[in-house]
Amino acid sequence: MVPPIKEKHNNDLEQLATSVVLINNDLNIKYINPSAEILFQTSLNKIKDKSISTIFEDLDYLNYRIKKSLERSATYKEHECQINVKSNIKTVTFTVTPFEDDEYQFILEFIEMDQVLQVAKEERMMLQQRANTELLRNLAHEIRNPLGGIKGSAQLLSDEIDTELSEYIDVIISESDRLQKLMDSLLSPHKLPKFSENNIHEIIEKVRSVLIKEYPGITFVRDYDISLPNIYCDHDKIYQAIFNIVKNACEELTHDSSIKSPEIKLFTRSERKVIFHKKLHNTVMNISIIDNGNGIPAEKIEEIFFPLVSNKDNGTGLGLPLSQNFITLHNGMIDVFSKPGETTFKILLPINKDAKHG
Repeated sequence: MVPPIKEKHNNDLEQLATSVVLINNDLNIKYINPSAEILFQTSLNKIKDKSISTIFEDLDYLNYRIKKSLERSATYKEHECQINVKSNIKTVTFTVTPFEDDEYQFILEFIEMDQVLQVAKEERMMLQQRANTELLRNLAHEIRNPLGGIKGSAQLLSDEIDTELSEYIDVIISESDRLQKLMDSLLSPHKLPKFSENNIHEIIEKVRSVLIKEYPGITFVRDYDISLPNIYCDHDKIYQAIFNIVKNACEELTHDSSIKSPEIKLFTRSERKVIFHKKLHNTVMNISIIDNGNGIPAEKIEEIFFPLVSNKDNGTGLGLPLSQNFITLHNGMIDVFSKPGETTFKILLPINKDAKHG
C-alpha cells in the first residue's frame, strides 16, 4: 500500500511500480503517477482535474468500493478486478484507501495481473539466485583448501620423481591450476563491483572480437543504438556477464549440425518506463543476444540459471548463474525468451548511477 503522501510529486511515488491515482470527494483526478500513465495510456497533464470516469468508466462500481473503504476507515482491496482501458479489458488488483488531504481524499491503486506474475517470477529468481550463490560460495571454500594441498604435494614430488613420470605431475599441477581458476570464478560474485563510466558497445565489441575468432562459422549481426549514453558499471563483470551468454549461444549453435547458417544478433536499445524489481525505471538499456538455434524447451527455461546444470559434456553449468549474479549486482535483470529458431537473452540495465547496487 502507498504510504501517506504529503508531497504530490514525492520521488518514492514517482518510482512506484504500482499505478496510483489520487482523487477528491467529487471523484476528480488530482494526480496519477508514471505507472498509472502507462496503465491508462494517458498523461497527468491531459486528465488532471477531470472526472475519474475519464479513465475508469464504471462509477457505480467505484462508488461502492469507496463506500466500503469509508465504512471500514481502512483500505478496501479486491483481487482480479476487470477494468476497461480504451476498449481493452485489463485484470488488476484494485484498492481504495481513504486519505485526508487538502487536495485529495482517496488513493486508488492498480496492479496488473501480468505485473503480479512478473513480480512473482522475479522473486522466485532472486530466491534461487541467493541459494545458488550460497551453494557456490560454500562449495568453492570446501574445495580450495584440499586443492592447494594437492598442488603443493605435486610440486614437491616433481623434485623427487623420475623425469619419465614428470609429465603426470605436470598434468596434476595444470589441472589443479584450472580448478583453482574455477573456484576463483565461484567466489568472484562476492567481490564488490568497481563502478566506472563505460561504453556498452566497446564492451560488446570486445566480446564479439574474441568469439568471432573462436567460432568463425557463426555470423555475428550488430544492431546497435549508438546514441546510448555511457553507463556506470563494473567493466569486468559486465564483460563477463555478456561473454558467458554469447559464448553459451556459440556453443549451442556449433553443437547442433542441423543449423546450416548459425547466426547471433547483438542488439542494443533504450527503453522507457520499464518495471522490474518492483520499481519503475524511467530509462533502461536493453542488451539482447539473439540466436537462431533450436531453442530451449519450456520446461528447461528456469533451470538454465541453476548452477552446475549443463547439457554439454565439458560444461561447468556456471556461466549463466554467474551472468545473472553480475547483472543483479548492477540492479539489472536478465530474462530469456525461446522458441524453435530463436532464443533471446535480454539484459536490462538502468541508465544512470542508480545502476549501483544498494
